[in-house]
Amino acid sequence: MKKPSRVAALNLGMQTATMAVFESASDGGITLAGFAQAALVPDPAADASRPGQLKVALAEMASKLGWKGGPSACAIPSQGVFCRFVQIPMVEPAAIGQVLFYEAQQNVPYPIEEVAWAYQVLPDREEGKFGALIIATKTEALEATVEALRAAKLTPDFIETSPTALYNAFRYNYPDARGCSLIIDIGSRATNLLFIEGDEFFIRTLPIGGNSITVALQKKFEGRSFNEIEQFKCTEGLIPPPGNYDGAKNEDVAEMAKTARTVMTRIHNEITRSVTFYRTSQKGSAPIHAYLAGGGVSMPYTLEFFNEKLSLPIEFFNPVRRIGIGPGVDGENLSRSAHLLGECVGLALRELAGESPVAISLKAPSLEQAAADNRRRPFLMAAAAGLVGAIALLGLYYHSAAGSVARINESIQNSIAPLEQISQQISQLNEEKTRLLKDGADLAAAPLLRAGWVEIIDELNQRQPEKFIWVTKLSPHPAIPDFASGDDDRTPQPVAAGNGDGESSGPQITGIEIEGLYLENEAEAGVVDQFVQSLAESPLFAITPENKDSIVEVRAAQSGSHWGYEYKLIVPLKRPIPL
Repeated sequence: MKKPSRVAALNLGMQTATMAVFESASDGGITLAGFAQAALVPDPAADASRPGQLKVALAEMASKLGWKGGPSACAIPSQGVFCRFVQIPMVEPAAIGQVLFYEAQQNVPYPIEEVAWAYQVLPDREEGKFGALIIATKTEALEATVEALRAAKLTPDFIETSPTALYNAFRYNYPDARGCSLIIDIGSRATNLLFIEGDEFFIRTLPIGGNSITVALQKKFEGRSFNEIEQFKCTEGLIPPPGNYDGAKNEDVAEMAKTARTVMTRIHNEITRSVTFYRTSQKGSAPIHAYLAGGGVSMPYTLEFFNEKLSLPIEFFNPVRRIGIGPGVDGENLSRSAHLLGECVGLALRELAGESPVAISLKAPSLEQAAADNRRRPFLMAAAAGLVGAIALLGLYYHSAAGSVARINESIQNSIAPLEQISQQISQLNEEKTRLLKDGADLAAAPLLRAGWVEIIDELNQRQPEKFIWVTKLSPHPAIPDFASGDDDRTPQPVAAGNGDGESSGPQITGIEIEGLYLENEAEAGVVDQFVQSLAESPLFAITPENKDSIVEVRAAQSGSHWGYEYKLIVPLKRPIPL
């Protein structure tokens, strides 16, 4: 297929949407013709209105850039996207897709029929095995994004994730990179870490971002809305430089700076853990250079903070390092926003230059159906034209030989009977297929049930505050008699058969009870609330504004006479676990 000469690249961040128009260059590269950005409501409470916000923002940016339609590509944020690197045995190429389908069933934390997923086979360090990257997201959320894009007349040729687009941009712009490079992409809701080492790479997403600063400040600045604090952070925020910092304008700015440094320190701690994980589990090397990207690194002194903490050469990621700049691009605006264009550059390279080491696309069902319809349209038009011609010939022939037409009609009627019989057989086969799919629902869900508790424990480990709080007991809710008692005589209860929609009709564990101690600290029992807030951000637990006040069942007040105080949480699960 012939490559287009012009493309619109869209990066739909959680807080900022970016649209950039690129054109093919005569040397085989690409040129940035223009770009625009639009802010989205940062408050997570407004996420339900996100599709509507995107429709307005995309239409405004398209109008500003004079985009009248054409090829486009889209990157979605890592928030809500599952990414997993897996290894599979060496198999025939034709069997790779089937093997990875089973891997996706076991690893994706949602029913496979509710997600759009894709994979790409990658170079692997271990001989005798294939490495692969699996990505997945909820089909419902993906279709909402597609609907917003269509409303702005920006139906994309493909949709990929922000980290993979950023990786493609880095590989193109830094071909001279040696050793292991680390990209720290801080967004509003999450931070993506990309370890890039030659042709190999690894992605890890941390559930901490710029909004974590705003959430922490909202607890301290009572009476102010989330959006007011976010605006205050964007205009006055900074990361205090090393040493004794006394340059704050007022107490609010000083408090914000202190909170920002605390959140950035959490990100640094997670980076340190991720480096260790990459070196041990992925057999990678320690990073020798780091790059900052994303809207969360725009706060003053962020570069100096990570330079102090990581003790590595560090710079802002420049995605237009080898990209041509058109005459209509505002150079001053580009210099301020270049580190935000990495995803757009990666998308454009894939469309225009074919520079795409990773070419993985999430397949929205509606886009797949539209593409299939477009492929069939020429054949349907030809068939329609042939039908019209045939009718005209039959009409002429009718006037000249009515008897022949009657014989032809009789022949057609005779041909219909076997076709109707085949149609009935197809209907019966479809009914049998539906029955088999329904009977196999529990078998398909079995790998997910096996990994369910592991996912829950791992998520609690990630969400637990780093200091001042311990978990001493974890049990299912509702309580199960003799749970973990070691009674070998207890007969295990079978999993109840599904009702066809993925939900169990038998007894279920709908939540977990968490008991423990929190240590005496300045925030007192607030550390328990911090734990609950962190759990509320997890995709596994069903903590909502309506039930949040009932999560904490026990929370002893700090009296100063003990070293630890009891707490107990009852946390509901978004997906109950059948017994």
